This record gives sequence, C-alpha cells and structure tokens, in this order.
Amino acid sequence: MAGQSVIPILVSAREKILDRDAYRGATSITPSAVAADAERAEQKVTLADPVAAG
Repeated sequence: MAGQSVIPILVSAREKILDRDAYRGATSITPSAVAADAERAEQKVTLADPVAAG
C-alpha cells in the first residue's frame, strides 16, 4: 500500500511538477482533505488553461 503513494511522489519530483510547499505542509490524509486538494488543483488547471478560458 505504501508504494502506491510513494511512486507518484517520486515521478512528480523527477518531472519537476511536485508542489513541494503542499508536500511539506501535509500532515495527514483524510477524505475531506483529499477532496479539497483535488478541487483546488482542478481550479488551478482550469484557470491556467487558455483553451478552457475560451
């Protein structure tokens, strides 16, 4: 189970897309925290995508 969380971290760090501030600030994983993080990430992508902005 631990490998399932470690691999994405290693790959994102290697690809230089790891949000290190968020990674360092994480204290625990709860379903509500995961949902909130996913929503914030989706908003960033939507705002940053010029095609989606229309």
